[in-house]
Amino acid sequence: MTSQYQHRQFFRRVPNALLARYFETRDVDLDVDFGELTKTQVEPIFEAFTALPKKQQAAMEVDFQDINALASEGGIDALRNEASFYKDETFSEAISTINGYHAKAMWVFLHKQKYWKGASALLHADTVAGRFWKKRNDLPKVPPHLDEKDIRELETVISHYFNKTEGRGRNCKVEPYRKVETGKEYFFAYPEDYGQSGVEWERNSLTTRSRHPAFEIIFVYCEAEGSLDIYAPKNTKAVPELQKIFAKAILKLDTLADGTIDKRVYNLDPLADPNFEFQFPPGSGISEAIVTKIRLTLKHGSRRRIVLEADTKQNSMAVYDLLKELDPPPYYITQVSIKAVFEAEPGKRAGSKTFNVTYPNTCNLNHEGRDHIIRQMLTASGIEPQTPKDDSDT
Repeated sequence: MTSQYQHRQFFRRVPNALLARYFETRDVDLDVDFGELTKTQVEPIFEAFTALPKKQQAAMEVDFQDINALASEGGIDALRNEASFYKDETFSEAISTINGYHAKAMWVFLHKQKYWKGASALLHADTVAGRFWKKRNDLPKVPPHLDEKDIRELETVISHYFNKTEGRGRNCKVEPYRKVETGKEYFFAYPEDYGQSGVEWERNSLTTRSRHPAFEIIFVYCEAEGSLDIYAPKNTKAVPELQKIFAKAILKLDTLADGTIDKRVYNLDPLADPNFEFQFPPGSGISEAIVTKIRLTLKHGSRRRIVLEADTKQNSMAVYDLLKELDPPPYYITQVSIKAVFEAEPGKRAGSKTFNVTYPNTCNLNHEGRDHIIRQMLTASGIEPQTPKDDSDT
C-alpha cells in the first residue's frame, strides 16, 4: 500500500527526469534545472510548485495523488492487467526496466494513459473494506453480456430502482473492466446521490456550493465460480434487488431465485492448538506468522467473551502460554490477530503486517500486494472460508 500523499515525499520518490517531463507536458515552467538536482534536493521543486497559482496547483495535485495511489505493487499489477487486456506485449518488459513504484506509475501516466482509469478502478475494488462486500455463489455459470446496450440497460435499471425507492439516482453511469488473470468482470456503477452542499475555497474566500455527487456500487462477476460480489456500503438492504438487476441486464436471466449471501466461514478452530503451524506458499516471502491476540467466546452463557493479548516480541508463544495459565471454561475462538513477518529485502528491514480474522467471515486484509500473499497463506493453512457442516455451528 502507498503512504499518505505529501508533496516533498512525492517529489523525492519520482525521478527528476520524469518530473521534468510531467511539467513540460503541462506547459509549466518552474524555472528549476532538474538536471542539476540530486535525488534528495526537493526544496527548489517544492518552493517553485507552491508558488504557482492555486488553481494550477490544484489541477496538478489531483494528478500527483492519482499517481501516488498507483505507486505500489498492487497498482503496478493493475496496470499490467490493463496492458494485457489491450494485448500490449511490450508493456511488461518496458516497465520492468524502470526502478521504483513511483517512477513506474509516473511513466505510465505520461506514456500509457489508456491504461490508467481501468487500473485505478481495479486497484480501488481490491482495497476497499472487505466487510462491505456481499457475495452470492449460486448463480448459473453463464457468460456475461458486455455490449454497450447491455451496459446502458444496467445503468437504466439501477437508476430507475433508486429513483423509485429512494428519490435519488436520476442519472447513473456504469464502467466495465476485466481482470485478465482471474477472468472476473468488474462493473463500477455511479448513481446520482441526493444534493449536498459543501464549503470550498475560491481564491481567498470561503463559499458554499451545492452539488449532486455520485455514490458507488461495484459488481464483480465470475463465470467460472457462478459468483457475484456486490460492494454497496450504506446500501446493503438493496443488495438482493441489485443481484436481480445485474442478473437480468448482464446475465439475461429472466428470474433469479431469492438466494442467500455466501455462508462460508473462517475455520479458526485449528488456532486453539499451540502446535498449529501456518503453511507459507513457495515464494511468498513470509518467514513467520505469530498469533498476537485471541478472542474467546464461552460456549455456555450469553455474550461472554475473553480477550487474551500478550507481548510476543520476546516469546512468540506468549498468547498460548497465557491461555494455558488461565485455563478458561469451554470456548469457541471467534477472533484472532496474526502478525505475518516477511523476509528482509536487500538493504531493507524485515517488514510485517498484523491483521484480524473474525468469525464468521470478516478479515481486514485487502486483496493486493502483501495482503494478497497473506490471504494465500490462510488458504494454504486451511483457515480460508468454508461451508459450515451444520446450520447450528457457531
